[in-house]
Amino acid sequence: MAAPESRGPGADAQLDQETARWLRWDKNSLTLEAVKRLIAEDNKEELRKCFGTRMEFGTAGLRAPMGPGISRMNDLTIIQTTQGFCRYLEKQFSDQKQKGIVISFDARAHPSSGGSSKRFARLAATTFISQGIPVYLFSDITPTPFVIRALKALEQQLRPSLCLKNFLALLSRRRNEKALRKLLAFLIRKCILEF
Repeated sequence: MAAPESRGPGADAQLDQETARWLRWDKNSLTLEAVKRLIAEDNKEELRKCFGTRMEFGTAGLRAPMGPGISRMNDLTIIQTTQGFCRYLEKQFSDQKQKGIVISFDARAHPSSGGSSKRFARLAATTFISQGIPVYLFSDITPTPFVIRALKALEQQLRPSLCLKNFLALLSRRRNEKALRKLLAFLIRKCILEF
C-alpha cells in the first residue's frame, strides 16, 4: 500500500481515503474522536503523522508511539497485526492450534488514547482465541525472562486448563457455531470497551 505521507498530487486524496477507512473500522471511542477532531480542524500535518506510513514489524516487534492512525500503536493496529501474525504462525507451525501462544505485557500506557500494554495484550489474546489458537496470558506485568520460562514449561507439558481452549472446544463439540460467534463478539467488545 502506498504511503499517504508524500505531498505530491493525490496525497490528500490518499490521506482522506486512509482516514475514512479508519473511521469505519476503529471501535475505540478515544482514538476515533481524536481522528474526527483532527479532520474537523483540518490538521493535515498531524493527520499525516498518524496515517503517513503503516508500522512495520521489525526485529524488536512493532515500535511506534501510542495514538490514533496506522502509524501508531492502538486497538485497531494491534488487532490487524495479530490477525496477520496468526496467519503467519499457522503457515509456519502446523501444530500452532495445539501448542498455543504465550502473551505478557509491561507497564506502558497512553491514557489519552486508551492504549496500554495490558489492553493490547488482551486484544491480541482475544484475536488469537478467535482463530482457535490457545492463549496463555500473564495476569500482571511480566519481565521477559518469565515469558521464556513459561514457553519452556509449555514445551514440556501443555496445560490447556490455563486458557479458554477447553471452553471453545466444548462449544465446537456441540457444533454450536452461533454461540461461539456470540462469545467471540462478546470477548472482542469487552476488550475494546472495558480494558
